[in-house]
Amino acid sequence: MRSLLSSLLAALIVFFFSATQAQFVQTGWRIASEIKTGDDLFGAWEVIAGYDLDNDGKREFFFTDDPSVSGGTTNDSVPWAVYYYENTGDDTYEQRWSFRVPIANRAVRSYPSIAVADVDKDGLPELYFDTPIDLTDSPPNPRGLFVFEFDGTNFPTTPSETWNMNVPDNFLFINSGIAIGDVDNDDEVEIVLQSRFDDYTGAGLGRTMIVANSGGIDIGLGLGAFQVEYREMTDVLKGGAVYDPRIIDFDRDGKPEIWVFTWDMFSLAIYEPTAANTYALQTDINRATEPLDEGHRRGMRFYDVDGNGELEMYTVALSGDGAPGSSIYYIGSTDDVASLSNNNIVRLGGYNVDPGHGGSAVGDIDGDGLMDFLYAGINPDTGNRSRVYRMEYKGAGNLADSTSYDWSLFYEDTQGLSDLRNIAIDDLDGDNKMDVLITNLDVESTNDAILIIIESESAVAVKDKSIVVTNYALHQNYPNPFNPTTKIAFDLPKSEHVTLAVYNLLGRKVETLVDQRMAPGAYEVTFDAAKFPSGIYYYSIEAGGFKTTKKMVLAK
Repeated sequence: MRSLLSSLLAALIVFFFSATQAQFVQTGWRIASEIKTGDDLFGAWEVIAGYDLDNDGKREFFFTDDPSVSGGTTNDSVPWAVYYYENTGDDTYEQRWSFRVPIANRAVRSYPSIAVADVDKDGLPELYFDTPIDLTDSPPNPRGLFVFEFDGTNFPTTPSETWNMNVPDNFLFINSGIAIGDVDNDDEVEIVLQSRFDDYTGAGLGRTMIVANSGGIDIGLGLGAFQVEYREMTDVLKGGAVYDPRIIDFDRDGKPEIWVFTWDMFSLAIYEPTAANTYALQTDINRATEPLDEGHRRGMRFYDVDGNGELEMYTVALSGDGAPGSSIYYIGSTDDVASLSNNNIVRLGGYNVDPGHGGSAVGDIDGDGLMDFLYAGINPDTGNRSRVYRMEYKGAGNLADSTSYDWSLFYEDTQGLSDLRNIAIDDLDGDNKMDVLITNLDVESTNDAILIIIESESAVAVKDKSIVVTNYALHQNYPNPFNPTTKIAFDLPKSEHVTLAVYNLLGRKVETLVDQRMAPGAYEVTFDAAKFPSGIYYYSIEAGGFKTTKKMVLAK
């Protein structure tokens, strides 16, 4: 009996030790929550955070799944889905909404992407679910973009709008990335869509970028809102897969650019507006890492690392076509993106010779004022995609020198069963402890986490600067209609004298909210209309050469 009890005790000790050692978390951090699959085995792919859409003080995040590869198997009969979660208290979260597309995924090595924006500028944000649908066993003209307009409480069960990118029947267009912003400063919000491959140049070899807008139509009406204002289908983007278009004003000239990395030995194309609805190629960097065929998936990030008001770019790259190794690459700040060349692509050394395989996130996760670049990576000893690495700027030194950063292991599934892919950063439960969200693509049992949330163990003065203001913007007031107060937000990319005023329907100024010189940043002011009658009002901003006006409704 004693021998049996001893054996059981030893087995329990081994089990406990294995369970507690299954995950490594960097000192000062802990696993705060895990979202698991339940009865359905699927992995999580992309995750985005930083939202409070219903303005209830509870933060929200979105993620997409990938049922085609989870559990180490292939199941391309199950379509993509997107999930909407909200914080319900300290380290607790609940699913509020989900949607699965009606067409099966058969687009090989392609992934959905998501974005949240108010494209029609009606004060109600939309969720954009961009899915890589192939034509095989699908309708002759499938919809790849699904749009859901928030109603102030939640999203609808059916799409508010769908779009096929205006392609003809039986035309291949595999969506692979989305970015949203007012690129050409025409007071319209543009949607940038990228294909991984399509039929524009024949034989499915095309790589096409589409820039579209809502045409001034309310997306919630479902009236076919989108129209193409620019289509790039030249050979510039043809060399390889594209996963991650971005909109950023990197050179701070007031004209945001569209950055597109092609998986062709690290090729980069940058487009800039020359007029409303008109864009021109400014930078064409070709095969910067030849002979290594390196590219990235959701890896490109921008940050003002040294606090001088200028942006730097970092991306985690991974190798394709059997080439060994992966790297972190850096592009320093510039006053003109057209001046960038292959010589500006700098490979940083790092924690190991094979660091990356997935996406990345950037921010100041510990509140010390120093940039933290997190990236999903590989354990070089096993080849498993089970790690997240951390690269933190030391606060001094050449940004192009790897010794100016501290490199460390942030998280690892020590059993090596995970396939970690994408990362987001936010203070989800409002306790001044930054949260890091990590998606896991490979799920083999109902006990496996598809999303791991890691939280700082101590509260800090959160100074996250991952959202860098790069262009002027005046946002729609919220709430709208309102009674009697509403909030008005605006973005300022550089120091300017700012005037923000409110006018009545007759054009008479009724209140000045801002009239002073302000530093770059994102701002929010409150307009109290208690002394004014119900009706339509306008608020107008002037900052340098930027001028724009929006409408709001006071309903008492």
